[in-house]
Amino acid sequence: MASNTRERAGKSKDIIREDGKTFFEFTDRVTAFDGLKEDEYLHKGEVCCRMSVYWFEIMGQEGIPTHFRSFVPPNRIEVTYLEIIPIEVICRNYVAGSLLQRYGRGEEPGAGIEPRLGARIPDGIIEFTTKFEERDRPIGEEEILGNGWLTREELDQIREYTRRVNEIMSGHLLEKGIILADFKIEFGKNASGEILLADEVGTPDGCRFWIRDSYDAGRIESLDKDVYRYDEGDVSDAYSRIQKRICG
Repeated sequence: MASNTRERAGKSKDIIREDGKTFFEFTDRVTAFDGLKEDEYLHKGEVCCRMSVYWFEIMGQEGIPTHFRSFVPPNRIEVTYLEIIPIEVICRNYVAGSLLQRYGRGEEPGAGIEPRLGARIPDGIIEFTTKFEERDRPIGEEEILGNGWLTREELDQIREYTRRVNEIMSGHLLEKGIILADFKIEFGKNASGEILLADEVGTPDGCRFWIRDSYDAGRIESLDKDVYRYDEGDVSDAYSRIQKRICG
């Protein structure tokens, strides 16, 4: 008899285990503000799944190890089972979101960073937050190392993988008239202890995508979850548009 189990893995995806295989199912759920705002939008899960497949395949070609194994249309991917590392990694190229809020509360920006929405961050910055707490919070390297979540070598490896993901995505996107303002990614360890890029990558749920022509004209036009967060338009339309811009 076939074995089939399903568990709600996160805010927008479910984990399904069938006959010894592990699948991520991208749902139509969308949340914001630590779950205080939650809705569903038709085809949103399929869009994010197809975009993740697009980027996972590119990352594999570029030598970045990932948990992706195959695409199961329309909204599932088969993945290697991993123990997820309990941190989220955020790469920021421009000032936006929670970083701008922190500056508004009096946190000093780093050297060369202007505390203004849309200001470019020279060379970008990589930050970390907790993942499995009720409300995610910024954490430093000392806490990550002190909790034994990663060794120094593993943390350096994750930083390098994140820099490479940023370079790859930013380069591809600029060719298509899109600015990658920031993004978040996750990592996990396989049975051999190797670190792999996990969860999803390059979707409007986990990235801020700005239209370059609009940015150059002095305004920010988002095609990502900010459309939902700030009621800036039709979420399904925004997600469909960014998929077409990026994936064709």
